[in-house]
Amino acid sequence: MAAWTLPKRIAEWCGFLAGALDRRSRKYFTTVILGMVLASGRRTVSSWLRAAGVTDDSQDHYYFLQTVGRNACHLATRLLHLAFRQIPVSHVGEFIKLALDDSPTKRYGPKIELAGIHHNPTPGPSGSELLYGHVWVTMS
Repeated sequence: MAAWTLPKRIAEWCGFLAGALDRRSRKYFTTVILGMVLASGRRTVSSWLRAAGVTDDSQDHYYFLQTVGRNACHLATRLLHLAFRQIPVSHVGEFIKLALDDSPTKRYGPKIELAGIHHNPTPGPSGSELLYGHVWVTMS
């Protein structure tokens, strides 16, 4: 294991987020986050584990990521609570507005689901047909 550690506040946040996971797999959470922060080059799980200094029990960390995937909703809820707690009280009124960016992103490859399908894209040069060549979708 590497001698690197996360700053205290981030380690506390990781502990809070790991609370959404099973007790047996919580110990891997901070290590994976540390690896994500320290990794360079291609952002793969292998590079995360190398950056965190994981050698012998790398297979356990891979299995841990399956646990994270199964508990993504619980982790996301905790992350949202954590984000809200960081907003100063003076900036919060009766409601908190959230904005989601669903702008089209570049997708590559023949096996990418919904690649090239965009909802409400930017109008094309003619103004009547949409930018992505969908002649069956017109501006009204």
